[in-house]
Amino acid sequence: MNDKLELQAWLDGELPAPQARRIEQEIAGDEEARRVLAELQAVKGALAGNEEARAVPETREFYWSKIERQIQGQPQEAPSAQAAHERGWLRWLSPLAGCAGLACLLLLAVIPSRPPAFDETSTAGEGLEAITFHDQSAGMTVVWLADTAQAGPAASPDGKTPEGAESGIEVE
Repeated sequence: MNDKLELQAWLDGELPAPQARRIEQEIAGDEEARRVLAELQAVKGALAGNEEARAVPETREFYWSKIERQIQGQPQEAPSAQAAHERGWLRWLSPLAGCAGLACLLLLAVIPSRPPAFDETSTAGEGLEAITFHDQSAGMTVVWLADTAQAGPAASPDGKTPEGAESGIEVE
């Protein structure tokens, strides 16, 4: 006997008649099947003798029909006033939070980021003035050094700069 589940089903009376007759023939001709059947009968007897008997006040059909009537006929419970109030807030708060997040993202995309502020004019030493210009898009910084130790204007009346008065240094 290879199928112990079939033997258990036969013992419980759950098999159709043709299959039950086949199992009976196998039990008659197979020693192992008789041994397994004896074990199953002993277990079934032990369980049946120790099972607690419970009396149900209604029949099984009546009991299940009551449950079915309750499921089909019972209206859904109305939510409490507090739960409805909380859901109302969530109904408005969720879209508002989404819109606020979208607005923040749009502002970050639209407003250009500014480079850190530099002093455009600083003193590099006595008689020397430095003017700094930083171009973020070109990725470079220009430093212009001017000699302030000379008396008078840095440029001559003809618009030319005297030699040695100013110099431009480019630093990357």
